Amino acid sequence: MNANDKGDVHAFVQTAERIGGWVWVITLVDFTAREVRRSLVSDETYSTQRAAKDAGDARLQALAHDQ
Repeated sequence: MNANDKGDVHAFVQTAERIGGWVWVITLVDFTAREVRRSLVSDETYSTQRAAKDAGDARLQALAHDQ
């Protein structure tokens, strides 16, 4: 995939339960190719689902800014 040929790619932030708390999961999906390009899972565990979601959203914004 060429850097200029991004297709129909979208990133999603979700949360998942882990023993003792919650983690964020960022998934990059290419709808044109119909495949998951990449998934990232936080190493840190958060006490609430909302905290994990907020941290995941912040991480996604930071990643988008770094492009």
